[in-house]
Amino acid sequence: MVFGPADNGSYFEWMEQARDPNLTMIETYEEDGGPDPVGGGEYDNPCDDPAFVPNYRKMRFGLTTALLNDGFFSYEINTNGHGSLCLLWFDEYDNRGQGRGYLGQPLGPARRTIPSLPTPNLVSGGDFESQDDLDEWDLWADTDEGYSATLALDSTTAASGTASARVDVAQARGTDWQVSFSFEPVEVVSGTEYTLSFWAKADRVRTIDAWAQQASPPWDTYLWFGSFSLTTTWRFYEVAGVATGTDPEAILHFGLGEVTGTVWLDGVRLQVGNRNVWRRDYTGGLALVNATATTQTVPLEGTFQKISGTQAPAVNDGSLVTQVVLPPLDGLIVLRLMEPRLYLPLLLRDG
Repeated sequence: MVFGPADNGSYFEWMEQARDPNLTMIETYEEDGGPDPVGGGEYDNPCDDPAFVPNYRKMRFGLTTALLNDGFFSYEINTNGHGSLCLLWFDEYDNRGQGRGYLGQPLGPARRTIPSLPTPNLVSGGDFESQDDLDEWDLWADTDEGYSATLALDSTTAASGTASARVDVAQARGTDWQVSFSFEPVEVVSGTEYTLSFWAKADRVRTIDAWAQQASPPWDTYLWFGSFSLTTTWRFYEVAGVATGTDPEAILHFGLGEVTGTVWLDGVRLQVGNRNVWRRDYTGGLALVNATATTQTVPLEGTFQKISGTQAPAVNDGSLVTQVVLPPLDGLIVLRLMEPRLYLPLLLRDG
């Protein structure tokens, strides 16, 4: 997951934690599948077709995602052969022949363009400001399998407000769900995007998991939010997912049973929607990414110009824009209008 927690790290986590020299790369593939693992190695390369047209949306999404941080980017046909199958050049690489490096240097880190979601919080008591708030949540430990944990309201530390939820895992045997801190019911609808956000810390570096599932057999999982790396200081976490089922009485879980120790949680919110619409400002323009499943209108906070391209002229039409409409899983580069400079004539006088 490029924009959220994953067992092997997201793009931003790789960029933050990689050792120097940092050569993190986003690779986007024209074809979603890989080579036949039992085949003889033959491959029908689509790039050999003179009429081949690459998937420009995929390319834009991968390139602009890479530009949200300082990684590298490569567009490949397939995992079978990588660049040896076909080397492609795109208008976005050099502003259609205007020269590489046209975007200049980044002016700061990437940021979301949606400040907050307007949808209501589907869980209650998640601010943990009182015992009544905490009582709306449940802690379960699989004591039959040797797990044990306790829950308390902690007024000595909080990410927001004056208190937080504290879970002390006294016995653990390596499985996250066998100690679960949970809220129910939450309504989920298949195909709908949901965002989970919360503050958390632990008494040592560790991971916890979060998901929403059916509250009774067969325990189907509707939303898997991934694994979150906790530190000993409060950190804010936010990740989105698309529900794979409909259930008016699902249950939201935080899985804490992997290791022993203390975990604090605060400000838990589950909302319909997705804030993964990103921008990063450069001296020469903007890199924009819509990582949601819906079309997004993105205000640009000024007037910019689209690239005047030939490969995807319906997108890169050279127009001046103050906002752009980005389809799902798409990206765009727009150019900053350079201010005209006034040059005064140099007057020479005889000595």
